Amino acid sequence: MVVKLYLISFLFLFTSCGTYIVSTEPSSNKIDYVKNLIKDEKYSRAIDELNYIMFNDPLSEYSALAQFYIGECYFYLNDFSQSIIEYNKYLTRNDTIEELVKKSQFMLCKCYFNISLEYNKDQSDTYIAIEKLQYFIEKETMRDYIEDIEIMILDLRTKLAKKIFYTAKLYIKLEELDAAIIYYENIVNDYYDTEFVNSALANISLIYCIEDIDKAKIYLDKHKDNFLDYSNFEEISSLVKSLKLNENESYYLSYLK
Repeated sequence: MVVKLYLISFLFLFTSCGTYIVSTEPSSNKIDYVKNLIKDEKYSRAIDELNYIMFNDPLSEYSALAQFYIGECYFYLNDFSQSIIEYNKYLTRNDTIEELVKKSQFMLCKCYFNISLEYNKDQSDTYIAIEKLQYFIEKETMRDYIEDIEIMILDLRTKLAKKIFYTAKLYIKLEELDAAIIYYENIVNDYYDTEFVNSALANISLIYCIEDIDKAKIYLDKHKDNFLDYSNFEEISSLVKSLKLNENESYYLSYLK
């Protein structure tokens, strides 16, 4: 019996050597300790400490703080999906702090922004992110973060425009010019505030040059206010006017952006 107890004790000590032991200090001390862990980028250890507060001191004033910091830790671990869950848990509590509510809402915006994939991958999360950011930017609590959220929204919209732009280029390579124009027009109509609108307008006019340079000139004149800068309009307008008449298709397409 003694041998069995000794063996069990030995195994317990052995298996515990590689495991982080959560301290049993009061929650007030533990929160300060957690802040230092976060400062030292020891996020996983901080989560263990915060979960201890959540489970062992759920009715204290520190429980809500623990929930907020759990969201923070997952964000810094780049686990944005879990961070969204944790921040939302904080926001649904009845014992929140106004400043942390604002911070949580803004951090949710950053989470959704970071979940969005590169332009050449599936953009479902990008559409969701834009929808969420537009929801938060209308909140009174977000008035101090409006500029930051607007920048994120524009970055997301630019990503979508980039995907459409390169899809149009693919159709150019496939010699499907009408399809390419449809995609370029999509940028002009729906992503008019992105950097790709100038190139989309320019490329549409150059494709029109294949049929009729005058048609390209009329198109540019009609859409000159769609350019982000008037100098961009002048640049492509001068190019179109300088092109030779009745050249083959490849001649005009060589000037595409």
